[in-house]
Amino acid sequence: MEEENLNNKYSDARSFDLATKPVGKLLLEYATPSIIAMSASSIYNLCDSIFIGHGAGPLAIAGLALTFPLMNISSAFGAMMGVGSGALASIRMGENNQKAALIVFGNMLRMNVTVGLIITVLGLLFLDPMLRLFGASENTLPYAREYMQIILLGNVITHTFLGMNDQLRSTGHPKKAMTAQLIAVVANILLDALFIFGFGWGMRGAALATVLGQLLAFAYEILHFRNHTNFVHFSKFGLIFNGKVIREIISIGMSPFFINVCGCIIVIFINRALMEQGGADGDRCVGVYGIVNRISQLAFLMALGFSQGLRPIVGFNLGARLYNRVSSALWQAYGWATGIMAVGYLFIALFPRQLAMMFTTDVAMLDASVPALRIMLMAFPVVGGQIIITSFFQSVREAKTAVFLSTTRQLLFLLPLLLILPPHYGVNGVWWTHPIADVLSALISNWLLVRYINKMKKTV
Repeated sequence: MEEENLNNKYSDARSFDLATKPVGKLLLEYATPSIIAMSASSIYNLCDSIFIGHGAGPLAIAGLALTFPLMNISSAFGAMMGVGSGALASIRMGENNQKAALIVFGNMLRMNVTVGLIITVLGLLFLDPMLRLFGASENTLPYAREYMQIILLGNVITHTFLGMNDQLRSTGHPKKAMTAQLIAVVANILLDALFIFGFGWGMRGAALATVLGQLLAFAYEILHFRNHTNFVHFSKFGLIFNGKVIREIISIGMSPFFINVCGCIIVIFINRALMEQGGADGDRCVGVYGIVNRISQLAFLMALGFSQGLRPIVGFNLGARLYNRVSSALWQAYGWATGIMAVGYLFIALFPRQLAMMFTTDVAMLDASVPALRIMLMAFPVVGGQIIITSFFQSVREAKTAVFLSTTRQLLFLLPLLLILPPHYGVNGVWWTHPIADVLSALISNWLLVRYINKMKKTV
């Protein structure tokens, strides 16, 4: 009888699946495309850095690492609008409210175009001062500048592509979201090889490959949203400015926004600490940090794939008031993410030098990469659970808790540790700040999760 009632309520097949299909099967169905897309994206980032390292040299890798703070700032706004609108759209889908979902989608597009243009203009105007603030030296500044000039020019495309990708995933089209990301990744890799090794365009070639790959994926997404038979699609009605919806999107999206902003701040402190403690080898140490970042992304993004698969399931079932399915999806995703991160660290700890050799043949950089990889990523297993917990609080519209968890690791623990440890322990002190901060923030996030789940059980 319950299934018959749900069938009457949700005539759309995807909505009915979200309400009735076994949660474990549903989680894998939604997470697998995200994991494939995220893994492909990580592989692209690896290839991008490999091509730059071998095609432009070790200083180019350091230059690329210096762009991370600015990329994080841009990603912060993109994540805020993408995650916020995606979570809201999945809830509206669970309520079977298409009109509200169209308004969410339209206002997300308005925000992405507007904010993307503002970041492009301000970024180009103040590019050199920002890169110097991030730790660029006279040796690495030209590399970072060449890369970011092209990336900033394509910023509107990047924001809108990622925003529409979140909408695809959140409204029941995870495979199409995966396909869009794969289009961007494959095009990036092919164009990277052509532009860097074929044409000798170096950093500019790598950046141009990224923008063109995203442009192709953007075109693919447009084809989907032009179809008015889809639950969410382009509509003049949806594009009408709605302040209430924008505030809701921003509220839900503040957590990933703060994650990226805090990441920007932390990378600045890390780069400056490495330049200071590394002395004559400061640029090389920054390059090592860039290598660690790229290697860690594969396991991290695979766990993030489960968090993205979790969001539409939690959001929909929250809107449908199916709380047992919400809890079941959470714990299964938590277990998968923890296992992925544990296996990832084991592989990295066993083969650190071999992994670093993908990026450079510089012996000194390789020697420095081995302890950095083993120390910085030591707490990887507990990070998987944190990713899921933060995503869960975003999905259930506990914005304040999600924002708190987003800032806890970076500002409450990592930043003070970066001020305390490096002056006493040098470069190794920089590496040790990460696992210590990860463990401390994991304790807090798990405590808050258990408290919320106990509260939710009382409402069932």
